[in-house]
Amino acid sequence: MKYLSVMLLLLSSSVFAEQRIVSAGGTLTEIIFALGQQQELVGVDQSSMYPKAATELPQVGYYRDLAAEGVLSLRPTALFALEGTGRPEVLKQISSTGVTLKTYPKPDSISELNSLITNLGNELGAQEQARALNQKIQNSLPEKSSLTGKKALFLLSANDRGLVAAGTDTVPQMLFEYTGIKNLAQTHSGFKPLNREILAVEQPDFIIAPAHVVYSLGGKDAFCKLPALSLLKAAQNCKLLVMDSLLSLGLTPRIAIAIEQVSEYRNKL
Repeated sequence: MKYLSVMLLLLSSSVFAEQRIVSAGGTLTEIIFALGQQQELVGVDQSSMYPKAATELPQVGYYRDLAAEGVLSLRPTALFALEGTGRPEVLKQISSTGVTLKTYPKPDSISELNSLITNLGNELGAQEQARALNQKIQNSLPEKSSLTGKKALFLLSANDRGLVAAGTDTVPQMLFEYTGIKNLAQTHSGFKPLNREILAVEQPDFIIAPAHVVYSLGGKDAFCKLPALSLLKAAQNCKLLVMDSLLSLGLTPRIAIAIEQVSEYRNKL
């Protein structure tokens, strides 16, 4: 019996060691690194910006628009794909070559993040590391703040067609709930155009936007001067918190850091 157990353990370790994984989705990549299993990675997508070591791996494009050729060129044994990865025909083409396709739901709550970490830990033979990481996250979370009277918007885009803001069932909404801030876009779920009538009644005390959006438009000052934001006093005074895109849009093991950043900015107002 003891001999059989040893053989099964060796076989299991061998299977895990043989994996060549392409990770499509910054949340997945960050968790794989946090589990200490980055040696299994042979490539990542462009949203995998943390930790820095992830950016040094071969890239296969953006996870929502993968090309089969880029993924297959790395000779992976498995593609770990976050919900929303690629077009169905591309994923089918990749899996038809014998590459194992593992699709994971995008977490929108702490419990879903815990489940994702557990699932990845099981897949990578890192169950103990997964349990430890989940406990670390739980210990790092602050108590949810009561409402502070502060109001804010998280903007994904601002142009002639309007403002696209984070509503309920998003990571920004979670950040607002932990920091006692009223989300003026909580009238809708997900990321959708904001009803301008809302801003005629209430104005945000500040705005949050992801770094890739702000810097693609020329930086903080340029973002605040966008015509689409001209009626917002928060924009006129450039009350803008620019956050790391993955930290603010994807639920990752660094969620406590994201909460702290929003809380600190709120306290400065």
